[in-house]
Amino acid sequence: MKTGTKRSRKESEAEQASRKKKKVDCFASLHDDLLIDILQKLPADILRYKTRFVCKRWFSLITNRILFDHASLILETSYGSRTVRLLDISEDKHGLTLKEQNLEIPYTGRIKSWCNEFLLITDLYKEGSLFIYDMIRKQGSFLPPCSTSCGGHYGCKCGVGLSYDKFKGVYKVVHAFLGPQIQCELLIFKGDIASCNSLKWKKISGPYYTGQRRYYWDDPVSVQGRYFHWDVHCSKYLVSMDTVKERFRQTCLPGSDVFPMNKRYSLVEMGGFLSLLHKVSEDKINVWMLKDYQRSKWEILQSINVSSHVWSSIYPGRVLPLPVTCVKGKRYIVFRKPGSETGLYSYDLENKIMRRLDVNIAPAERCVVRTTEAASFF
Repeated sequence: MKTGTKRSRKESEAEQASRKKKKVDCFASLHDDLLIDILQKLPADILRYKTRFVCKRWFSLITNRILFDHASLILETSYGSRTVRLLDISEDKHGLTLKEQNLEIPYTGRIKSWCNEFLLITDLYKEGSLFIYDMIRKQGSFLPPCSTSCGGHYGCKCGVGLSYDKFKGVYKVVHAFLGPQIQCELLIFKGDIASCNSLKWKKISGPYYTGQRRYYWDDPVSVQGRYFHWDVHCSKYLVSMDTVKERFRQTCLPGSDVFPMNKRYSLVEMGGFLSLLHKVSEDKINVWMLKDYQRSKWEILQSINVSSHVWSSIYPGRVLPLPVTCVKGKRYIVFRKPGSETGLYSYDLENKIMRRLDVNIAPAERCVVRTTEAASFF
């Protein structure tokens, strides 16, 4: 009798264990459209930094169908602050929608780069100091000191950027600096930043192409969290870096005999591609897109007429409004008006309309753009 009871109990426990293993995923039976309707009720920052990484399906839906038309900016004072503003810009059928919130960062410094959930911050007063901050876990760590011949990351002798290598699942801090020729070093770390201060910098070959910026350097424009591009004030090429291959190269600029490339151009990331806005005349700007990085293949996306009243109202003489970012739909470009009466404007490439965005920005504030294509961890 006891033997039978024990056997029955073991079978019952085995059945319960089997049921636990076979837990029903209620979301798995939902159609994509229904699941998207549910997920869209969550705040954008929760979707971007937490919910998206639940599983492959959620990552794909949130990235490609919910956050596809989103862009994010951090606005901070030029001298750095613990409190910064996060501006989320999304596209809907009526235009652009803005959401603004304050972020508290437990470190006073200037944000230099933003890749996925990590911020790379430099200290204005402690020479050569870099701080990495995880926006999801709200944790940070100092990085080991790098070469200080650049002058401390706040002058014009170096450029730093944060990238992600999805093939190895690691982040890379790139530091390009003068010493006296252009040099470069890398710091590689995984998602866990607790042991970052014990890592060591690795020297790599710096770029041979320096254009007219041979005596100073700058922070790069980041594309896809992988490719870095530096405007070196040259009419023929950019200096680019594939941070996965850890290799610099010369990227030829577009242009023609009719509209030769001059130094009146600006770079901006647009929908996962590098874009270039070239002022070819007093009333015309050509928008180019680097469609093939390996072959330096550019395609002209559109020509913008700048003689309209709306555009000219933010066009101070010959100074081109600075492109800041673009929503992934590649329809709206966000510009910043230079000068004392600064402001953010959106240009609709489809309807050719320029509008001022309803957000206050001071002349001393900086815009830090999040790289648009987040890395996949699956």
